[in-house]
Amino acid sequence: MGANETPNVPVKSVERTIRLVEAIQRRNGASVTELSNDLGVAKSTMHNHLRTLERHGYLVREDGAFQLGLRFLDHGGFARERKPAYGIVRSQVRSLADETGELCQFVVGQRGQGVVLFQVRGERAVETRSRVGMHAPLHSMPGGKSILAHLPVKRVNEVIEDHGLPAATDETITDPDELFAEIDRIVERGYAINRAEHIGGLNAVSVAITSGNDEVLGALATVGPTHRMGDERYEREVADSLLEAANELELNVTYSRL
Repeated sequence: MGANETPNVPVKSVERTIRLVEAIQRRNGASVTELSNDLGVAKSTMHNHLRTLERHGYLVREDGAFQLGLRFLDHGGFARERKPAYGIVRSQVRSLADETGELCQFVVGQRGQGVVLFQVRGERAVETRSRVGMHAPLHSMPGGKSILAHLPVKRVNEVIEDHGLPAATDETITDPDELFAEIDRIVERGYAINRAEHIGGLNAVSVAITSGNDEVLGALATVGPTHRMGDERYEREVADSLLEAANELELNVTYSRL
C-alpha cells in the first residue's frame, strides 16, 4: 500500500483521536460539548476519549477547556532529531537569521507536504503565523519549490495528484504546467523565489540542501516583507547568502557520514 493510500479497514477509534487532537488545536482549546458537536460523538464517549488522553499527558485542562499537552513535544522532538544531518542545519539557520535579520527556516518534505523543521527570527523579522512543525503544500510554502525542483518529474506529478495545487493566496501557482515552468527557472537560476504565494505581503528566497548521494534533505529559506524582499538587488544578496550556506551544509553533511 502506498504512503498516501487509504487503509482498507480504517481503525475508527484512531481516526477519532486524530480528529479530536486536530479540533482542539484548531480551536486553541475546546470543551467536551464543542468537541462532541464537532465530531458528531455522544458527550459520554467524547468525555472518555478526553480523559484517557489527559491521563497519559496528551491533554491538559485549562480554564475549563481541554488543551494539547506538552507530551506531544517529546514525540515531535524525537522525530526532528532522529536524522543526524538535521542537527547540522540548526546553527546554519541561526547564522542566516543573524546575517539577514529576517525570518529564516529549514523546511523538509514529507508525504508530499512541506514541514518547518527549524525557524529563527532575525532582529527585523516580521511576525507571521509560521511556526516549527507547521505543514503546508510544497508548491506554495517558502522552501517548497526548491524541494520540488530537486525531485524526479514522476514524483512531482505524484505530489500534484495526491495533494492538488490549492491556492494559499491570489499569487499561488495552481496550474501544473506553470509549476513545471517555474521549476525549470529554479533549476537554471539555482534558487527559488516565492512572491507572496504562501502569505500575502511576504516574499521568500530558498535553496535546496542535498546530501552526497543527491538525497534532498530539505531547503533553507529566508522570508521577509515584499518591500524588502521585492528589491532585486537585496533578493540577490539573500540568494548568495543562502547558496553559500547550502554549499557549506552539503559539505558538512557529506563528510559527517564518512
